[in-house]
Amino acid sequence: MSDEALPPPDGDAPLQELSRDALSAFLYAALLPEEALALVKSLRLSAPGFRAEGLSEVEWCDLLADEVRALPAARVAVLEALRQGLKEPAFARSALDPTAADELLEVAGSDHGLAIALWRLVADPQPEVRARGAAALERLAADWYGPAPEGEAPAPRRGPAEGSAEERAEGLARKLQAAEEKLARAEERAQEARRKAEEAREKLQGQVKEARAEAARAVEDAARAREQTEQARAARSLAEAELARGRSTDQAAELQRLKGAARDAETGRHAAEGQLERLAGQVARLEEALRLAETRGVGATPGGLAPAGEAVEVEPDEAPPGWLLPVFTAEFYDSLRGWDRRIQRAAVKQAFLLAQDHRHPSLRALPLGGLPGYYRVRVATDVRLIYRRDEARQDAVEILSVIDREDLDRYVRQAKTR
Repeated sequence: MSDEALPPPDGDAPLQELSRDALSAFLYAALLPEEALALVKSLRLSAPGFRAEGLSEVEWCDLLADEVRALPAARVAVLEALRQGLKEPAFARSALDPTAADELLEVAGSDHGLAIALWRLVADPQPEVRARGAAALERLAADWYGPAPEGEAPAPRRGPAEGSAEERAEGLARKLQAAEEKLARAEERAQEARRKAEEAREKLQGQVKEARAEAARAVEDAARAREQTEQARAARSLAEAELARGRSTDQAAELQRLKGAARDAETGRHAAEGQLERLAGQVARLEEALRLAETRGVGATPGGLAPAGEAVEVEPDEAPPGWLLPVFTAEFYDSLRGWDRRIQRAAVKQAFLLAQDHRHPSLRALPLGGLPGYYRVRVATDVRLIYRRDEARQDAVEILSVIDREDLDRYVRQAKTR
């Protein structure tokens, strides 16, 4: 017999040549449900909108058929599952012609296929073939009737008419019991299949309900998002309009304010220029007085500079409301002698600026720690002018001393002992 007439040893078959329905029917007949599901998962097959466990056995076989037809290499996994479950095809080592193939299909598709196959074996002229049929029948007898009781020899063979009615009844009872057991097992399998189908249906219904609820929530969220977007656009348009109106109003108000500030600044500038001219004249007279004081002594009373304890003559008209009368003390004149003319001139200018506006930022007036009522202002980097407000006259300020900044503590100690 030629090897070309035999199927491949591994049972490989061109399954992709079958139609979709034919291949699906073959897989449905050859595979157990759990085997079909395992193949679907291993090949990562799925139906849109469903999990693999939620599909039926027929749908699993349809998915496998589509995959094998689209990708013939996928049949390797299917054939491996068949080899594990069925071992090998029928008559794998026997050649078949078309007539034998038709007979095989007739035997496989009939209700009496097993009986017909056994009949063929026991009728074969070869003793080896008949022996195989007898062994198969012995296995069936053991499955159907159970093993013979221990210690009992096999009953002698009897013809169809031999045997008592009781023995025939017992045989029929055993057959009936075996049939009932098979029926019970079939009913259990059917109930289990119905239970799984019901669970799958309930699970699918739950998934459908959840999907519908999720879709409804998505629609509501989209509607809210559209509404919020429209509200945001309207609010933005309103804000832009308000901003445009506010800008126009603010620009007009700012323009008026700037015009008023410019007029006030111009008036202040003219007043400051006049006051600066007057102060420049007073400074010139004081510088002259200082020069004369250096040549004549502290007791002299030059023009424009009052002696200790007396106020300097100033122009009383046009004085600002916050102006204070500067009172130059003898201590002040004595402290001037130790400084050069630059410091002396700066000290006199600061004294008059102090009388003009004691809050002027260039003075940097600060309380003198440890002496209530005493203050110091900046003359130069390391030079300070000490003054105090006259307690008897609220409109006067006493100019006390010009000292080095490092001597402030010593000045405080000496002032406390006076």
